[in-house]
Amino acid sequence: MFWNKSSSQTTDTALLDDFIETSPIPIAHLDADSHITGFNKAFHELMQRSIAYGSNIKLISMLSEDDQKLVSVRLASVMKGQTPQDALELCMLLPNEEKITVLMFMSQMTSHDDDSPHVVIHLIDNTEQKNLEMRFAHSQKMQAVGQLAGGVAHDFNNLLTAMIGFCDLLLMRHPAGDPSFADIMQIKQNANRAANLVRQLLAFSRRQTLQPKTLDLTDVMAELSNLIRRLIGENIELNMVHGRNLWMVKADQGQLEQVIINLAVNARDAMKEGGTLTIRSNNVLISPDHPIDADLIPPAQEDTIIPGEYIQVELIDTGCGIPKHLVEKIFEPFFSTKEI
Repeated sequence: MFWNKSSSQTTDTALLDDFIETSPIPIAHLDADSHITGFNKAFHELMQRSIAYGSNIKLISMLSEDDQKLVSVRLASVMKGQTPQDALELCMLLPNEEKITVLMFMSQMTSHDDDSPHVVIHLIDNTEQKNLEMRFAHSQKMQAVGQLAGGVAHDFNNLLTAMIGFCDLLLMRHPAGDPSFADIMQIKQNANRAANLVRQLLAFSRRQTLQPKTLDLTDVMAELSNLIRRLIGENIELNMVHGRNLWMVKADQGQLEQVIINLAVNARDAMKEGGTLTIRSNNVLISPDHPIDADLIPPAQEDTIIPGEYIQVELIDTGCGIPKHLVEKIFEPFFSTKEI
């Protein structure tokens, strides 16, 4: 339906119609005003079946203002008989509000019915490649930041080692009961806290190997509670609810603390007007008789949790929540709904 045909070409044209309809490349037919007058199955699926056959939708209505100008200029030139070779990279907003990135090729066709010029567009979904490019650029940036953090952390760690060593020497001269003992202990405790921060920087820069060890989760959470309270601010109430007789866990303490802190900060950002953050822990037994909660979403489809004894840590806030269509993206390392 997009090309000239004579009576002697009817069979070949019908075959070509089938090729276009079954083509994996989305193809659509536009008039001079960019109305979508026809499309194949791949185009229909790319639009996630949000465009009905016979609907009077303009292609440029799905584009940003800048892209609308580009397409309008390209469409006018193609209608005049020009055949541009380069593709337009466009961001399309589908009727279901999902954004996709496409490469668009335009060419002119003449209808066999009225000999009026029409435009055929071919689209290539470039969304995944653009996402990969963004992730690659982000990973390079994170690698540079990690190298910087690792270098600073090593130098700072040397200074802290000296500070803690001199504190130990002073404690030998000023034992408990000495007026200076409390001040020296305060300096040493702060230096040890700084050393923990350095450990987290080294873990961030991937220069520190994981050191899993047996931990009492209640003690770990109790140590973190003061830091979390400072992070979330005064307008957010923090509730810590620990299960009774919690089992011991084997984990890297630095990474465990970092995960809890990150989740707490995200919860704070979701409660702009204040609210309540509840951190709850309890024992969980996973077995054929006690399967994992069906509402829980794994980081990836291939990830499974083998039966056994676990501790479940929940961070619950009274904020805006996560839309259902974004829940499956929360484990993507570079996905964020926050401003750049």
